[in-house]
Amino acid sequence: MTSQPRPLRADAERNRQAIICAAGTVFAQEGMDVTLERIAEAAGVGVGTIYRRFATVDELVAVVLEEKMRRYADRSEEAAEQARTEPWEAFRDYVMFILEQQATDLAFSDLIVSPRGTSELFHEHNERAFRASVVLVERARDAGALRPGFHHSDLYLLTNANRGVLQGTQRVAPDGWRRFAEYVLDGFRGPGTIELTPPSLAWQRAVQSDR
Repeated sequence: MTSQPRPLRADAERNRQAIICAAGTVFAQEGMDVTLERIAEAAGVGVGTIYRRFATVDELVAVVLEEKMRRYADRSEEAAEQARTEPWEAFRDYVMFILEQQATDLAFSDLIVSPRGTSELFHEHNERAFRASVVLVERARDAGALRPGFHHSDLYLLTNANRGVLQGTQRVAPDGWRRFAEYVLDGFRGPGTIELTPPSLAWQRAVQSDR
């Protein structure tokens, strides 16, 4: 027989929940480039209390944002399915969803640009979202909803650019990302009028390897 993990004492569980709650707020407002000391301060606990539960910021990120990554993957699959009958609407709404999530949670914004996390399930959600978004782009492009030169990696360009928009304007123009999104969506939509610079070979191979 294997022994089961002992349940946390009531005070220890309260501390753990306080840490997770505080981390969620700090990550959303400041991104992932924070220290465990910063989170301990926000949670009102000693830093040693955090280190007993989470050895690194990445371990805490995996716990705090795993559910958000699951919803992100689910939403990606829903958009890919919707693209069968409503290709432009599916793509447009998906883009707005991602950019809004970036605007409301800077840690999520960091994650989708540069994925991190120690949980196997966490990585599974990220891979699921990637595969579904590739299908979404293919269906929207094949239907003529996207310009012929649109490539899946353009979503990566978009999320990187939006992260920069948020960092530069969020305090003075919190809805600036919406205007930015409307501009780029207009440029993404088919048929398009100019020939685009090809995406990098590395990005092309990344998509081809998933097929």
